[in-house]
Amino acid sequence: MTSELNWTAYLKAGQTTISNYLLQHYRDLGMTNDEFLVFVQTKAGIDHGELEPSTTKIGEALGWEPQLVFGHLESLRAKGLVKFVSVRDGSGRVTTQLDFEPLYTQLMRITGGAKQAAAQRIEAQGEPAQTKDDLSRATIYNLIEQEFGRPLSQMEMETVKNWFDVDHFQPEFIKAAVQEAVLNAALNLRYIETILVAWQKKNYHSIKEVRQERQKRSQFKQLNQEERVNIPTDVDILNTDWSQFK
Repeated sequence: MTSELNWTAYLKAGQTTISNYLLQHYRDLGMTNDEFLVFVQTKAGIDHGELEPSTTKIGEALGWEPQLVFGHLESLRAKGLVKFVSVRDGSGRVTTQLDFEPLYTQLMRITGGAKQAAAQRIEAQGEPAQTKDDLSRATIYNLIEQEFGRPLSQMEMETVKNWFDVDHFQPEFIKAAVQEAVLNAALNLRYIETILVAWQKKNYHSIKEVRQERQKRSQFKQLNQEERVNIPTDVDILNTDWSQFK
């Protein structure tokens, strides 16, 4: 009887189809494993007519709090993989529906069954990759992706693009800032950008000045460690002859 009930529940639940191509390349889109799980749960609801996803229901399925689920959905929106669409239903109530068309659009841009090289993706943004500056851009994109251990999302690529076109950071400074972030175990674009802005405010014109600053910091840190007083912690205060300190 129990077996029959389980089989009935199984059939009633229906199925959700996920493209093998997406399974192979979701990380190339910049999606994390947790974000992919949220996408699958959300798609399952949409496929079964739940136009407005329930973060509570998804959270229960994954063993997460609803706030965590919503955070991952917000992250997917920030990466340009989903759109939040406000729709008014027949009763006048406004609901929020999710449109994953941007995800599939970006997925279709992954050609040849493999992720595009950074230079190809730069060219896909409408920028030729023949000039010396654009080749430097490709080098920077590849460097960041290598340190991050994953491809950059479309939004992250736009951020790096702005470093060149809006902030006018030099490639050698960006490379040095990435290395600085690696040394400080703070691998994120915001931290790297903070370093670049700080160097820009200090009006540095060469990497030599950056290295000199790094050397001064290291020497200052070492000096402080050498001057640190070694205070014993095992002194018996009650049985100490304090007259010797007069």
